Amino acid sequence: MKLLKHIGIIIASVLIVLGIPLWCSGGLHSLFSSDPDSVSSASVILDKPSGQYYIMINKEMRRDEDTLQDWITFFLICNEGMSNTGGNAGNTMMVVAMNPNTGKIRLMMFTWDTFLDYEGYDVPQKIDMPYRNNGPEETMKVFNDNFDMGISLYLSLNYLNLASLIDNYGGVDIDISRAERNALNGMVASKKQAIQAQADAGLLSQLVVELLADEYYLEDYGPDTHLNGLQAVGYGWLQYDSVYNCCLREVKVVANLFSQVAKTISERVVFYTEENGYPDSVNGRRVINLDALTDEDVEFLRAEVAPIFQMSYHNLTEEDIISMTETLARVAYAASRQGVNIFSSLEYDVFPLEATQPYESIAGTMGHLIDKEANREAMLKFMYTDKDLME
Repeated sequence: MKLLKHIGIIIASVLIVLGIPLWCSGGLHSLFSSDPDSVSSASVILDKPSGQYYIMINKEMRRDEDTLQDWITFFLICNEGMSNTGGNAGNTMMVVAMNPNTGKIRLMMFTWDTFLDYEGYDVPQKIDMPYRNNGPEETMKVFNDNFDMGISLYLSLNYLNLASLIDNYGGVDIDISRAERNALNGMVASKKQAIQAQADAGLLSQLVVELLADEYYLEDYGPDTHLNGLQAVGYGWLQYDSVYNCCLREVKVVANLFSQVAKTISERVVFYTEENGYPDSVNGRRVINLDALTDEDVEFLRAEVAPIFQMSYHNLTEEDIISMTETLARVAYAASRQGVNIFSSLEYDVFPLEATQPYESIAGTMGHLIDKEANREAMLKFMYTDKDLME
């Protein structure tokens, strides 16, 4: 049965990739999320952060910062719409920095109620406006213009594909409160109704509904509550208390998805290097020497992360994908050498610096006006410092 469900998830994901761009509409956004303008600044701050959908990879690094040469940086943009390529949907952005030499991963969340300068507009616009206008490419450009970044690649997922991806890697385990559980059940119920309506209209396969939303009601809550894909996406969207707290929840989802991907790889592979020698115990797993990767090794690792690229819209070449895959393998190895799962113990922070301050109004729209230079400096310090921020 597990094999059949796994095959079903992949089939459903293909249907989603092919079908969703045909029926994406702005009106559907109101079914899934309240207007961010109606949400106040954070009044109750959760203990830990969270994020999702679009990945934009910065291969060039910052040419003016020698200390950044060992880091790989990429965006994760959380979109609430149903298209892989854009549309009238809100989103939250995350920037992730990985150092394959040290095994460190830093994750920085940017809330969608942040105002940025946007060429062509007389007043600052919220950070999700570029995506609404022209998708991840425009988002990338506006973020780079505001913070002097050099991001050039992207990978984006609509929310149903994200849910399918989470299911593909076995779901996620999240610490969830009773209040969050109750709000989550209402959120996911509304999503199921919307998905079913699309299936009834012949715009989406019924198989998608059955695989993603058949078992949506959550009874459990507390530490390590297991969530399936649609539940996890819904949890990351909960903003009944504040946009800031919603972003914290999203970080949990993404961190745990990374953990599940790493777990899948570690169950099948043992890595080693020439310096540290052949592993003492392999327990039937494939053994890979990171100092002498063969074509077969690369093909094997590429297959382990293939769903990420199969379920997305991106401009990565095969060389880019292989490079990213090898980097993740080295990060996983560095984590294993340190005796920790770095994918489940990310160092994280939420930006802008003004994220918990009262809103200001721009042309009748509420949000956060920011000090761009101060935020840029704080971002660089957080993401690329050699100090272990979790100590």
